[in-house]
Amino acid sequence: MISAEETIAGLHDSLSLRRRVRSVVQLCGAGAVVALVGVLWLTEDRLPARAQVGFAAILLVGLGVMARAVYVLRQRGHLFAKDRVIAGWIASGFAVLLSIGLALAGHGRLGLPFVPAAVAYLLFTHLAKRRLERR
Repeated sequence: MISAEETIAGLHDSLSLRRRVRSVVQLCGAGAVVALVGVLWLTEDRLPARAQVGFAAILLVGLGVMARAVYVLRQRGHLFAKDRVIAGWIASGFAVLLSIGLALAGHGRLGLPFVPAAVAYLLFTHLAKRRLERR
C-alpha cells in the first residue's frame, strides 16, 4: 500500500528526459510549421478565400500544439487524467477544424472525405463518454 507521502511525492516528480525531449521536439516542429505557413501566407498575393481559411486552420492547430507543449514543459510534472481528457478534446477539435480547412482549401478534394470521419469520431467519443458516465 502506498502512503499519502509517497503519493504526494510522486505528484511533484519532474518530467522524464524522454517526455521532455518529446515535448521540445513537438514545440520545435509546430513552430516550424507555423513559421513556414505564416511566411507563405504573408508572401502570397491575392490568395483565394478558401486558401486563407486553410492557412488559418493550419496556423491555429500549430499554435495550439505549441501552447500545449509549452504548458507541459512549464508544469514539469505528470499530466493527470483531467489534463489528458482536455488534450483529447483539443486534438479532436483541431482534427475537425483542420479537415474542414482542408476541404475548403481544396474544393473538397483534399479534406472532404475527412470531415465525415472527424464528425463520426467526435460522435463516437461523445457516446462513449456518456456510456461511461452512466456506469
